[in-house]
Amino acid sequence: MSDINEDEYNDEEMKAVLKEDSSDSSDDYENNNEDLSNSSDDDDDDDDDGDDSSDDDDDDNMESKTDYENSSEGLEVGLLEIKLREDPYSFEKNLNYINALSKFTKQSNYQTLREAREKFQSIHPLSQDIWLAWFSDEQKYMKTDNDKQYILSLYEKALNDFISVKINVSYCKFIIKINTNSGGLINNVKEIRKQFERSLEQCGDDIIESPLLWSEYRMFEQMLLSQIKDDKEKQTQIKIIRDLYHRQLSNPMIGLHSIYNDYQQWEHSQSIDNNNNNNNNQEKEKEEKEKEEKEIKLKFEKSLKQFKEREPFEIALKEKKYLDQRKWKEYIEFEKQQQHNDKPMRVATLFERQLKSFSNHFSIWSFYLTYLEKFTNFKDLHLKVFSRSLRSIYYSGEHWSKYLLLLEERVHNDNDNDKRVKIEQEFQRSLVSGLKSEYDYQLVYNTYIDYNWRSIIKKLNTDSNANSNGNGNNNNNNNNNNNNNNNNNNNNNNNNNNNNSISENDKQLMKSLFETMNNQMSTIDVNNYTTVDRYMYIAQFEWRQFNDLSRYREIVDYVLSIDPSQYWIWCQYISFEMEQKQFQSVRELFKKASSHIRFDDPSSRIWQDWFTFERGYGDINQYRAVSDRYSIIQNKYNKEQERYLQQQQQQQQKQQQQNKRKEKDDGKNKDEKRISKKQKNENHKEKGDQDEFKKPLPPTSKKEKEKEKDLPKKLIILNLSFDTAEPDLHKIFDKYGQIKSLKLVLDKNGKSKGICFILYKSHESANKALEMDQQIIKNRTICVQYSKDQQINDHVESNQTLTTTATTTTTTNEIDFENHIGLTVFINNLSPSVNKEKLEQFLRHNGVTGIKDIRVVLKARPFAYIDLIDKENLKKALSLDKKYFLSKLINVNLSKPPSSISPANNNNDNNNNNNNNTITSNGNDTEFIKEIPSRKPTLLVPRGIKNKK
Repeated sequence: MSDINEDEYNDEEMKAVLKEDSSDSSDDYENNNEDLSNSSDDDDDDDDDGDDSSDDDDDDNMESKTDYENSSEGLEVGLLEIKLREDPYSFEKNLNYINALSKFTKQSNYQTLREAREKFQSIHPLSQDIWLAWFSDEQKYMKTDNDKQYILSLYEKALNDFISVKINVSYCKFIIKINTNSGGLINNVKEIRKQFERSLEQCGDDIIESPLLWSEYRMFEQMLLSQIKDDKEKQTQIKIIRDLYHRQLSNPMIGLHSIYNDYQQWEHSQSIDNNNNNNNNQEKEKEEKEKEEKEIKLKFEKSLKQFKEREPFEIALKEKKYLDQRKWKEYIEFEKQQQHNDKPMRVATLFERQLKSFSNHFSIWSFYLTYLEKFTNFKDLHLKVFSRSLRSIYYSGEHWSKYLLLLEERVHNDNDNDKRVKIEQEFQRSLVSGLKSEYDYQLVYNTYIDYNWRSIIKKLNTDSNANSNGNGNNNNNNNNNNNNNNNNNNNNNNNNNNNNSISENDKQLMKSLFETMNNQMSTIDVNNYTTVDRYMYIAQFEWRQFNDLSRYREIVDYVLSIDPSQYWIWCQYISFEMEQKQFQSVRELFKKASSHIRFDDPSSRIWQDWFTFERGYGDINQYRAVSDRYSIIQNKYNKEQERYLQQQQQQQQKQQQQNKRKEKDDGKNKDEKRISKKQKNENHKEKGDQDEFKKPLPPTSKKEKEKEKDLPKKLIILNLSFDTAEPDLHKIFDKYGQIKSLKLVLDKNGKSKGICFILYKSHESANKALEMDQQIIKNRTICVQYSKDQQINDHVESNQTLTTTATTTTTTNEIDFENHIGLTVFINNLSPSVNKEKLEQFLRHNGVTGIKDIRVVLKARPFAYIDLIDKENLKKALSLDKKYFLSKLINVNLSKPPSSISPANNNNDNNNNNNNNTITSNGNDTEFIKEIPSRKPTLLVPRGIKNKK
């Protein structure tokens, strides 16, 4: 790793940037009044021209507009506008449309470009280059005070997207420009300095770009010095410039040597001026200067040392052209160790630098917010950064929910109405931000409704405490102690008493919130993934908080009409009726539940619970009726199982017959191959005599061929631009070798999902193509990796470490329902949008590379089984428990499915085991039973009743 030559870096890069900015700023300072006066003269001339000139301008504008519309460039803009209407939230289409407009925009049609940029900014955070181009255009056409205020508001919006040194420098230049126009630099110094100090507070710790801001600040102060004539004011201004130099040299940054040399030259020029003006007290001044020089030299050496410590990190980041989290984390950890806990800005600057290039990475924002959260003195900064993060991480309901909770905690409680208005605004903002799934919408709604309910409870507690304090003033200390001892009991009974003290307005507020949520969620959640949980919560609320029993029954009946197979809903309904002592209703609910719940559902206790209920609240006839109903359903279930076993036997017999035929055909084919090989060898010998100069290919062993077959040849490409077509990818990836197949993944509408699979003819070609990983194609950083097979190192290591027994068990295609090896994990609470490819990508990204098989079951509540090759991968997979994946916190556990052997006689487990062993050795019946992944519920029925018919 090469070191940074600081002088060379300054001369070639930094000085070029500084020279460009300084030349622009100096031209602004020198020609500002001239330009403004000229512009005013031009305005006067335009006014003097009269109506004829204005008519001519209008005609010219109309002609230029028609020419623009009829040109090929205008047609291109129209085509891009049509594409943008089809997908208004696309970042790339908005950017292409604005770039096309900006090439041909003039003052006559600038409003179209402005509106396009405003719409773009309302949807996405804009990059530094887009903002700077926007500022330049707005200042070019600025005329009135309203235009100035509009540009100032744009600068504030830009700084709310990203903390950028160049945007701050442009902001300061613009404030200098408008204040110069309003009465000269000297009369508006305070406002200009205020903006410079604000900019230094935001990004003065950027050791790469902050010298631009410091240089602009000093140039402004030096320009002021050139306009001051009074000697005392000059000395004050010189001190201000000297302090700026001292402050800049006290911070580590690039180019410190040149800054220090510049400071010495400036001090030398000031000493010459002072000697010419006044020769008195030279000795005292000399001593003071020597003392100052020593102090500033110490500061300079300390800052230079700090920069040298950070130089290796800057070099590493400069060499990396893509996001390398490891390098950034090392740099951030270094800064954490160097600084005090009350000064987080230097670490925050590193996060801001990272976010300028990778604003849509959730992990960076999360790391940044977690870091700021621990600083109690910077709560406002934490809240502001959180609000900014939602411009990029707009799709996560969990992120919005955390923000709403943070507002509830952090916003000052001086005025509850202001707090409510703020949370209401952010809640409405979240609904139109573009949340990803119905679960995200549901999470945001839940957070907002919970906030409103807590506000009502808080108001009730405040009123009750005020009343108790008023009554308590007339009591003695003993009574006060008794009241304090009873507070816990009162708090425990709050929920029971709330329904008596809640006002009708508050009840209507909560009911209207529930109704609004249900109306909107019904349009979003078309598959009813969240309906059951949502309505069951509302039902519990109506019962517990508002004591509305009829409304509870109405809601639960509606939920059961949607999904009657969920026993936990029936259990809650039954518990509710038990509390109301409606035993006949409980009996009817058991009867309905038993007809909708599968008899072999392992999580169901419907029959056991029904028998328990009848034992306590029923008579002998009712108990017998339940037993008869159970026998009927059991017999029906047994018949179904017998049919299933017969089908399995028939399928197995057919499979055995097919295998025997295949073995015979393979034997014939082997004999034919041997004969053809002999003929080929003889022909090859004859040709070998004729072709003396042709060298035969080196022989390859069977092991090498098998190894070549096992090596991965299929690649998956992620994060592609949605307008990338298959011919474009062929042009890029054909150079690495012959491609067997290349296919883009399309959605149901035929649009690209940004994913592509490429199958090469050889592993060497696929391995070479991996160098395209993290390269940029159409402004998107793509990810290239092996698709289903493991990477080479993982493949070799797994082959070396697996034992013979493990190999034989993991290479079989049979499903290990019993999980004897213990290498299968069960994952549930998955998102409805999950599929095998997404889950495999998520596992491999988190280090789980040794995957044998993935089985995803897409139901109302999706789940998956993952078969792994060793215990090391098993540990990595289990560590993903409670991880965030596709807007859900997934549950990962070791798979323990129920035994597939029908537990008909559960009281004789040992005998059953012995019998199973004998049957396995003598017959094939149990093999069919083991293939049935089902289980009958265990039921404790008295033997006498069970045997009676």
